Amino acid sequence: MSFNSQNLESHLLESAAGQAVYDALVQANVNLQTVSVELVKQMLLAECKYRRTLNCLDSAIPLAVC
Repeated sequence: MSFNSQNLESHLLESAAGQAVYDALVQANVNLQTVSVELVKQMLLAECKYRRTLNCLDSAIPLAVC
């Protein structure tokens, strides 16, 4: 997937992880035209990893209760 400043917003809004990254950038008052593609990729990877971790923790909770 290739990004440029004009379609970065639409690419980010296509997924839940992308929406979280977009929201973080907007809340930090970051101009999307000044964000590097590499930074966005790193943020998306970190968000996906975080979501996988939460998913693993959520699925382990019923086992801990039993």
